[in-house]
Amino acid sequence: MTAKPDAIDRLVQFLLLVAAITTIANGAFMLVRPLDWYVFIPTVVTTGPPNAHFIRDIGLAYLGSGLILLYATANPVVRWRAAVVGGLWLALHGALHIYEVAAGICGPATFWADAPGVIGQPALVIVALAILRIRKRI
Repeated sequence: MTAKPDAIDRLVQFLLLVAAITTIANGAFMLVRPLDWYVFIPTVVTTGPPNAHFIRDIGLAYLGSGLILLYATANPVVRWRAAVVGGLWLALHGALHIYEVAAGICGPATFWADAPGVIGQPALVIVALAILRIRKRI
C-alpha cells in the first residue's frame, strides 16, 4: 500500500519534472536543429567539427531519457524504476564528463560550463530517488 502523497513527494515530482522537461527540450533541439544546437552550446565547438547524424543520435538518447522521466513523474513512488532507467544514461553521460576532467582530456573550465546541463539533470534524478529511498517509499 502506498502512502498518500505529501509535500515532499511533490518535491520529488518537481525534481523529476525539471529533469524531464530540460532533457526533452535538449533532445528535441538536437533532433530538429542539430547544427544550431552545435553552435548554441559553446563548449561543443571545441570537440571537433559538427556531425548532424551523431548529434541526432545523442538527441534521441536525451529524448528517450526525458520521456521515461516524464512517465516517472506521474507517480514516482510507484514508477521509481522508470526514474532509475530515465536517469541512467544521464548519469553515465555525466560520469564521462567527470572522467574527462580527471584524466586531463578537458579542462575544469569546460567541465563547469557544461555542468548545469550534464551534471544537473542526473543530480536532480539522484536526489529525487534518494529522497524516496530515505523515506522508505521505494
